[in-house]
Amino acid sequence: MTPHVQRLDPDTASRIAAGEVIERPASVVKELIENAIDAASTRIDIALENGGRRLIQVTDNGIGMRAEDAELALERFTTSKIRVLDDLTRLTTLGFRGEALPSLATMAEVEIATRQAGQLEGVQVKSSETATLSVQPIGCPIGTRVRVHRLFARIPVRLNALRSISRELKQIHELVAHYALIYPQVTFQLRHDGRRLLFAPASTDWTQRLTVMFDRHVIPYMRPVQWQSVDMQVFGAISAPDINRSTRQRQFFWVNGRPVRSTLISAALGRAYGARLPPGRYPLAALGVTLPASFVDVNVHPRKQEVTFVHERAIFAAVQEASDTTLQHLEGTNMDWHDETPEMWPGWSAADVIIAEPGASYGDADASPSAWRPMGQIGNTYLAANGPEGLLLLDQHATHESILYAGLMRAEQNPFELPEPLVLTLTADQERWLQAIEPTLTALGFEIEPFGRATVLVRSLPVVLADLMQAPQLLDALQEARQRLTAQATPEAVQEQLCAALSCRTAIRAGDILPDDQAARLVDAVGRRQVPYTCPHGRPTYVALTMADLERRFLRFFPLDTPSRDC
Repeated sequence: MTPHVQRLDPDTASRIAAGEVIERPASVVKELIENAIDAASTRIDIALENGGRRLIQVTDNGIGMRAEDAELALERFTTSKIRVLDDLTRLTTLGFRGEALPSLATMAEVEIATRQAGQLEGVQVKSSETATLSVQPIGCPIGTRVRVHRLFARIPVRLNALRSISRELKQIHELVAHYALIYPQVTFQLRHDGRRLLFAPASTDWTQRLTVMFDRHVIPYMRPVQWQSVDMQVFGAISAPDINRSTRQRQFFWVNGRPVRSTLISAALGRAYGARLPPGRYPLAALGVTLPASFVDVNVHPRKQEVTFVHERAIFAAVQEASDTTLQHLEGTNMDWHDETPEMWPGWSAADVIIAEPGASYGDADASPSAWRPMGQIGNTYLAANGPEGLLLLDQHATHESILYAGLMRAEQNPFELPEPLVLTLTADQERWLQAIEPTLTALGFEIEPFGRATVLVRSLPVVLADLMQAPQLLDALQEARQRLTAQATPEAVQEQLCAALSCRTAIRAGDILPDDQAARLVDAVGRRQVPYTCPHGRPTYVALTMADLERRFLRFFPLDTPSRDC
């Protein structure tokens, strides 16, 4: 017999609803931090015991609450943030649903102590299992302290599902660090069992806040992002292409001050890096997006961890353009980055992280002669050069590949007519693929004509590939480009992949012994900034060690012009 539909009792219903909001100790910390930020706090202290199972305490110095407000705050759907449904389209606060504190009271014992400025005494409100509240006056500083005791003690299944203390602490630590990164004007402190895990004093130096999220050794390789339109702003920091990871775990995003998970922003970031990174590698990032509240819906996820955008294409384009602009600045710099950059977060100083003005664009030569002088090959794979700025090491294949790629990607090509055409024998699939990309090949400077069954003649090539291209290399390049493209690929993507494959297949190889004049041309191209930092497939083309780098490595920390450097 089919069971009858019946109403759940209020206690069961409230616990089910609370479970959607409060999943683990990190969920508690998140909700309480957001309340503290909404209360205009400039200091937030978090104290934990037993990984948050025994106690979670969040203390702030915000505006506090009146006694009647504190008592009402433990009832469901009570909030000071919104009044009517339309308020959801213009939210400027992090919390708004009125579910956090009541959900906590369902899952644990909650104690609130709070006082507003101008009041002689504060109020303490305690929840209990009987749903009755204990309210009494208390002496306390201005602000609010929330204590959550014995989390999930009333729901053993949820308590047993928690991970180890170290895993729960790791999630909380990263969460607090994320908020510390977004709100540099707020001091954050995190303690566990009396031991301090994180302390981020309020600061206008954005590099100090980056250290709470990233290892110190990668901070010098993080580059500021600053982009703004009429109604949108993208800001933060991304890593240089040579600093990357095998996962996206070191990518942190926020929208209007709210930490979020966003596949859209991550995809736009990945599009900006493109071939600057090898396949399967991802950059480090801390990016924020500010836009009108009506352009984003923050009410689509029970724990407010995801958002939806009204104009997704505009967001995607903004993040991609902002990141790409920073990367182009990086590629255009000289070996030392000594110029100023604009501020990132409003009121922040970016004096310690700087980017040079853009140099020559991709593939364009600097008219001034290069100051770098080749010293020879290392392992028939790398080239060494010295100059006034230090030591330069080149990957001969990646460098030559990048030069060829730049030549192929130029808008106008001068075909080079071959003395003897290349003969290509194709399979049926290869023949169809060749026909599909024939317009792109023609635009690049290839002249291809049928020559019997399953055979074609290549009578001309792009001039940059003259004396370099052989029939097997061309077939391999066509096959590589085909494997990297999808059926929905745009003509621009087809051109990029073809140029990348062609340049890779015809470039100098690792192990080739180079004549002195050829090595000198490669060094000169890098010295005159004709070569970007990475090849079309994302590998570094060169590594520069400045004199300061060498001094540090040899433990010479004094200025270069002092007599003691000769010791």
